[in-house]
Amino acid sequence: MAAFAPPPPTGPTLQEAFDLYVEVEVRNLRPDTWQQRERAMRSFMAHVGPEKRVAEVTRPMAAQWAAGLQKANLTKRYVANMVSYAAQLFAAQIRAGHVPHGQNPVKGVVTLSSADKRVIRASGRGWEPFDLDTLKVIYAPANLARTTQQHTRWAALIGLYSGARVGEVAQLYLRDFAQIDGIKCFRVSDDNDGQSIKNEWSRRLIPIHPDLLELGLWDRVEKLRTEGKTRLFPDLQLDVKGGPGNAITNGFSYVLRGLRVKPRRANGRIGFHSLRKSVIQELQGSPLLEERRRAFVGHEDGDDDVHRTVYMREWRPEELAALFPGLTWGTWLDIPGLKRLLT
Repeated sequence: MAAFAPPPPTGPTLQEAFDLYVEVEVRNLRPDTWQQRERAMRSFMAHVGPEKRVAEVTRPMAAQWAAGLQKANLTKRYVANMVSYAAQLFAAQIRAGHVPHGQNPVKGVVTLSSADKRVIRASGRGWEPFDLDTLKVIYAPANLARTTQQHTRWAALIGLYSGARVGEVAQLYLRDFAQIDGIKCFRVSDDNDGQSIKNEWSRRLIPIHPDLLELGLWDRVEKLRTEGKTRLFPDLQLDVKGGPGNAITNGFSYVLRGLRVKPRRANGRIGFHSLRKSVIQELQGSPLLEERRRAFVGHEDGDDDVHRTVYMREWRPEELAALFPGLTWGTWLDIPGLKRLLT
């Protein structure tokens, strides 16, 4: 009896998948994020072949590509990032139905182990959190007044109480602010023109801390609405090189330089992103579940976890607001003085 040959593979080629990614996905990405992803995707396609069909790509092919990058004396951290970026092409194909859920052939072929991360931390590279004494210096009203930009002052306080990324804060629309179940919140999304998010985990609801309400954040939102504005920071451009948060990053760094705040380590970095690390480490002492803390700051919780991605619902505002007692900044912030600075 003659054996039947398997049917030829169907579906898009890598080049076709890439072209579709450019057409559909790139508009929602920050320019620097897209540059990183494009570099990784083109490298992967060059290794496998752009005419290879997506359905034909195997995990050994991806592993061979990643091994070649490591043999080229690139750091494991760099290669792990390249793998993560290239995997986004297949994540899009999973959403399109061309790759079965949970069968991304690229994701995870190189990851940083706990030991790798300890080595990186020991080297002093990467973002440093601000210690409490430094935060008290930065947020003294007279010191935050070193920047005359209201968007930088407001963003610095929103970042301190939410751990949100600078681009997430900079691109907020007034329609992103809403009262849900009696709790005032804002939503991080890419639903409006010019908005982008780092990944699907970044899309989230953030309850507004009572200290931010006392500082007048909701009052600002309502005032801008009456003026016919559409964005929280209407003077910021969203389509600039470096991303929508570039002006805030520069303004906050100007304050740090004026106060002579420097990294503690020779290879350390400080800046707006340090606030995100400060918030996460402060919440680390919270008795609430880690997955709730991850949801608050928009950190990935494993997108192959069916329990998380299929069965769990979105966190309710009151569940995330339960984290607020873990952020004790209000015990030392001069809220009246800062409020005068913000009006």
